[in-house]
Amino acid sequence: MTGLMLAQFLISIDRTIISTAIPYITHEFASTPDLGWYGSAYLLTACAFQPLFGRVFMIFSIKKAYLIAVFLFEAGSLLCGAAPNSLTLIIGRAIAGLGSAGILTGSFVVVGAAVPLQSRPIFMAVVGTMYGVGATTGPLLGGVFTDLVSWRWCFYVNLPIGAATVATLVLFFHPNKNEHSQRGLIERILGLDIVGNVLLLGSAIMTFLALEYTMQGMAWSSPRVIGLLAGSGGASIAFIGWQVWKGDAALMPPRIIRQRTVAASCGMAFMIYAALINLTYFLPVWFQAVRGVSAIQSGINMIPYFVVNAVFSLAAGCFVSKIGYATPPAVIGSALGTAGAGLLTMLRVDTTTVQWVGYQVLTSAGFGISIQQGFTAVQTVLSAEELPIATAAVVASQSLGGALFLSVGNSIFQSRLRQATADRGVGGIDVKKLIDGGAASFRDLVPPEALPAMLDIYNKAIVAVLGLSIPLGALAVIISCFIEWRSVRTETTETTETTETTETTETTAKAGNKEEDVEDVDEKGV
Repeated sequence: MTGLMLAQFLISIDRTIISTAIPYITHEFASTPDLGWYGSAYLLTACAFQPLFGRVFMIFSIKKAYLIAVFLFEAGSLLCGAAPNSLTLIIGRAIAGLGSAGILTGSFVVVGAAVPLQSRPIFMAVVGTMYGVGATTGPLLGGVFTDLVSWRWCFYVNLPIGAATVATLVLFFHPNKNEHSQRGLIERILGLDIVGNVLLLGSAIMTFLALEYTMQGMAWSSPRVIGLLAGSGGASIAFIGWQVWKGDAALMPPRIIRQRTVAASCGMAFMIYAALINLTYFLPVWFQAVRGVSAIQSGINMIPYFVVNAVFSLAAGCFVSKIGYATPPAVIGSALGTAGAGLLTMLRVDTTTVQWVGYQVLTSAGFGISIQQGFTAVQTVLSAEELPIATAAVVASQSLGGALFLSVGNSIFQSRLRQATADRGVGGIDVKKLIDGGAASFRDLVPPEALPAMLDIYNKAIVAVLGLSIPLGALAVIISCFIEWRSVRTETTETTETTETTETTETTAKAGNKEEDVEDVDEKGV
C-alpha cells in the first residue's frame, strides 16, 4: 500500500507541478507556441492508453505490467528533466503519461488482487486520497523547485520516489498467476487488440487537438475544430464497430462494458470528474483574481476542499466495508455535491470567508463520498480476471470527463468575459491580454477606475463555469441509481457461513459415528 500511495502521489503531482514551471520553461526554450502541449501530451497518452493497460493487466502478470508502467513513467520523467529542447520535453511528457495510464489503472487492480473484497473500499479510498493530495501540493512543489533549484527538479523528484515504489512491489507483492500465463508471448501480444487501440488513440488525438485549439481561443465553429471533432466521431464509430465484432477479445469487451453496474460506474465517474475539474481549476482563479490573494494563499484557501474530500472519501470507504453496499453513498454523495455546487454559484466579490469555506466543504464532502464508489461497485459484479478491463474503463471515463469539460468550462469563461466586458462598456480593457495574463496578473492589467466593474464581470464569468457542475452532478445522481445492490461482504459472509455449516455437519457426523459404534458393540455383546 505504501508503494501504491507513492505511485499515485507521483502521477498526480506530475499533472499539476508543471503549471508553475511553464513560464520558466517557455522562456528557456523560447517555446510559447508549445505551451499547451506540455500538459496535453501527458493527458493525451494517460487517457488513450488506459483501456490498453486494462487488457495488459488481464493477460499478463499484474506485477510485471505495473513495474513496466512505473519504468515508463520514470523514463519519461528523466527525459523531461534532461530535455535540451521543447520537442524532447513534449516527448518525455507523452512517455510519462503512458506510464501514468498503467499506474492509475494498475493501482486499483493491485488492490483488487492483494486485498479481500470486504476491505477493498477502505484501501481504494486511501489510494484515491493520495491522488487528491498530489493534485493539491503539485503547484506548490513546482514553485519551490523552480524558485530554489531548477524547473528540471519538477521531474527529477520522481526518480527516487519511483524507485521506492518499485522496491516495495518487488519485495511485498506476490499475486497469483492468471489463466493466460500458460499462453505464449506472441499469442498474448496479439490478444491486446492493437487495431482497437490504434482507432481509440486516433480518436483521442483528434479530440485533444480540438480541445487544445479551443483553449487557445479558437472558436468551436472554426473549420479546423469541426473537422477534428468530425474525424474523432468517425474514429469512435469505427472503434465501437470493431469492439462489437471482436467480442470478448476486444480492447473493451462489450459484454463487460454493457454490464449494468459497469456502465453506471463509468457514467457516474465521467459526470463527477467533469463536475470537479472546473471547481478544482477555477476556484483558485476566483481566489487570485476576485479576492486578490497570491498563488500560494489561493492554494492554502483550497486546503479545506481537498482535506474534506480525502476525509469523507475514506469515511465512505469504511462505511461500505462495514455495511457492504456502494450504491447509497454513490447516490447521497452525488446529491450533496450537487447541492454544494449550487451554493458555489452564489459566490460574489464580497462573499465572506465563512460562506466560501462552507460552500467548499459541502461540495467536497459530497463528491468525496461518491467519487470512489464506481471502483468498489465493479468489484462486486465481475470476476477477478475481468476487473482490470472494468477498472480501466472507469478510469478512462474519469479522464475523458475531466479533459472534455475543462475545455468547455474555459470556453464559457472566455466568452462570458468578452461579452460582459462589451455589454458593460468597460473601455480600455484588452480582454485577450487579460485572459492570457491569467488570474495572477488580473489586477495589474485593469485600470484602477475600471477595477470594481471588472471584478463583478470576472466573478460572474467564473460563477457561470462553476454552474456547469450542477447539471453534471444531477446526472451523476441519476446514473448512480442504476448501480446494483451487491454487497462487498457477500464473499466473506458466505465463506464464514459455509465454514460454520461444514463444522456443524462434521460434528454431527462424528456424533452419529459414535452412536453407531455403541450400537455395534451392544449387538455383538463384546
